[in-house]
Amino acid sequence: MGEGVHFTRKIAHNMESLSDEPYATFVEGDGEFNWTWGDLQSHCNWVMEKLEPIEQGVALIFLRGMREMHSAFFGSMLSGIVPSFMPCTSKKQDPGIYWKSHRILMEHISPVAILTTSDVHEEMIAAGLDLGESKIINFDNLEPLKTVIKPRFLGEGDIALLQHSSGTTGLKKGVALSNRSVAIHAERYSAAIDCDENDIVASWLPLYHDMGLMACLLMPAYIGMPIIQMDPFDWVSRPAKFLKMIEDSKATITWMPNFSFHLYGNIAEMIKEEIDLSFVRAWINCSEVCKPVSIDLFVGGMGRFGVRESSVQCCYAMAETVFAASQTDLETGGLRVTCPPENLERGKRMISSQEGVSLISSGKAIDGLEIKIYDEDRSELGEGIVGEIGISGDYLFEGYFRLDELSKNVLHDGVYFTNDLGFIYSGQVFVLGRGDDVIIVQGRNLYAHQIEAILSEINGLKPGRNVAFGVSKEGLGSDYLVVICEKNLAIG
Repeated sequence: MGEGVHFTRKIAHNMESLSDEPYATFVEGDGEFNWTWGDLQSHCNWVMEKLEPIEQGVALIFLRGMREMHSAFFGSMLSGIVPSFMPCTSKKQDPGIYWKSHRILMEHISPVAILTTSDVHEEMIAAGLDLGESKIINFDNLEPLKTVIKPRFLGEGDIALLQHSSGTTGLKKGVALSNRSVAIHAERYSAAIDCDENDIVASWLPLYHDMGLMACLLMPAYIGMPIIQMDPFDWVSRPAKFLKMIEDSKATITWMPNFSFHLYGNIAEMIKEEIDLSFVRAWINCSEVCKPVSIDLFVGGMGRFGVRESSVQCCYAMAETVFAASQTDLETGGLRVTCPPENLERGKRMISSQEGVSLISSGKAIDGLEIKIYDEDRSELGEGIVGEIGISGDYLFEGYFRLDELSKNVLHDGVYFTNDLGFIYSGQVFVLGRGDDVIIVQGRNLYAHQIEAILSEINGLKPGRNVAFGVSKEGLGSDYLVVICEKNLAIG
């Protein structure tokens, strides 16, 4: 497994061999659009025809419609063009400020094509964004094209796609991933969670995020698993609708960030419909630090819908490993430990105790990857000692696109240094948080996300709308802790 694999060729093969099989259901507003693999292929043909004059380069995809996004991405790959999803403006963002922040990115990438709609293109022009010589592909009139366009395949080791960081200011890092790496990840991770074409993936995640892209689009497409996808903005306003969507489609696997588990636990009693979710075999908590309190809240609230504790799993992932680096065993779940907070500082050894910080593991490394813990000199640490998580293996990223120095800083002797802090205990990975999120106050290491979780539990404060950070104080020789909280006016 993993020898001579090629992601784009497998997608082209699926289009031919699975032509009449279900590919995806797109839930848009109160309507649904069901696509077969043949539908995907015919819409990709339209994209490929538009891109045919372009020989090579990067295409940036600024689209809001899910069907358009799927067509643009695979159509670009099949044209020998390297695609990258980019977020569009939301209702809460100033288009002028947003697009000006992309000036450096455009200069850095020099995209050969921009795949978008006329309204988004007009926003770019109004903001004075210099699009250079990029070919603008207007998706206002995307339609199926039955004429078969011959694919142009890049090499197995060539960059197949760019996954950009989610920051909205400065230069976003483009994680470069090859056809081989993306294909191996799909094979290894699907084996780790024992999924195949008989499973159905449900998602509301944005496709410009690695969890939405890799776990809920590219891996299912490679394996041939049907997808049911809800618009992320629709989910924000109607999260209960996602549960009904799962019931109607009989979806068996879904991935969500930790805050979503907390949210569903809080709103479960407000959902008046009787919904059966007993057939979902894996609710996978990923993208953020997995918290036992959120999982317990989710299971406690959603149990009446048939959610079982054994179905809630944890994953540790990042774009630099395509997606999944570790995963809990679907039979046994994550390992739980409680540890005194002072033992979770860098260089300290965790000890199990009756009181302290409750933690849950993110499982064991995916086949083909090795996860170790390192000190600040990048020397390996023993079991249970807190340090930086480093990952090596056969499907790491190819580096950050045109950022050689940054790539050298994080890739050393075949190891990717994540800047995440954690430890290994009983062979399982425990992730504590980003190194950047540690606030050192008079010698004590405080994790910003843990403080923010405590603030979210305080009556009178809006959950998820509180932030903790450190500010260096001259003369103190240390940071001091600052928290900014939003009051919940509904409570008074």
